Amino acid sequence: MNTPVTRTTREMKKHNVVLVVNALKALNSATKADLSAQTGLSVATCGTVLNDLCLTGEVLALTLDASSGGRPAQRYAYNPDFFSVLSLYVEGNNASARIAALITSATGEALEQLETPCQPFALEHFFDTLSDIVTRYPNLQATGIGLPGVIVEGVVASCDIALFEHLPLVQILQEKFGLFVQVGNDMNYTAYGFYRSNCPQETGPVAYLLQPEGECTGCGMVINGRVLQGASHFAGEVSHLPLAQQSDGQITERLGDIIITLVAVINPVTVALSGPQLKAQDLAAIRRHCQNHIPEQHLPALIYRPSIEQDYLQGIAELTLESYNFHLTFEL
Repeated sequence: MNTPVTRTTREMKKHNVVLVVNALKALNSATKADLSAQTGLSVATCGTVLNDLCLTGEVLALTLDASSGGRPAQRYAYNPDFFSVLSLYVEGNNASARIAALITSATGEALEQLETPCQPFALEHFFDTLSDIVTRYPNLQATGIGLPGVIVEGVVASCDIALFEHLPLVQILQEKFGLFVQVGNDMNYTAYGFYRSNCPQETGPVAYLLQPEGECTGCGMVINGRVLQGASHFAGEVSHLPLAQQSDGQITERLGDIIITLVAVINPVTVALSGPQLKAQDLAAIRRHCQNHIPEQHLPALIYRPSIEQDYLQGIAELTLESYNFHLTFEL
């Protein structure tokens, strides 16, 4: 008697694909037996998944391993050219902005990094940059966009670059370029990129503070490996905390007050700090300020980041790739 294919069965098969793909990327190359040991799936199940992925070109069959007496095992690798991913962010304001972009392969290798200054900024600069990259990378399938603002369900609710405000940016880009699109907050992406490059196994909260020159403090938080966005995507908007306004010379006290608040609310294990007004030696003064209000055993490690760029781009790239892989497997 044939067992009907139920949704549960289909979802299980998709789950198996995710396990095999993630294991294959982590191992760089592997045999069916390697993948079975890594995923807990049977060798036969791994073989079925690999056969299907080889037919689409998503996985490549490499050389046979040297024989140890029996039949040599086939080795496989994920195809880095199966698709590429664009990670792009815009920082600044209407008068002066900067576009930074990173193109990566399906396995995360950097293919190109570029930046474009825009004075003044116009939306045409943004769309022209995207159009140029899409033309030069015909296998581009997904793009992640970072903006200094609040994005709710693909619509820019507020932004330091006012020209983006109220734009349904995800819908516009999907219709214009036919790509999978994800748009998010700059600090959420940056915090996740820092987390992935510095403490990817950490389950305790990790926070990232940015103090732009003459602008509001930004914050992103990662808890148990996931970005904390909040019920209305407003988590991290620490500039709204009712703290006393301080001059540039008192910036360490303001950052210290924000860290004190974070400790009392989410108790982070690590806080990264960056910004043009901040220097590595300022962290000692920030910590002393925190010690006046919070017992030492509750204070997080403070880590200075001279620039947010690599954290930011890595966060966009990894979260976009994660979302796109989920889209490919479960939503198509």
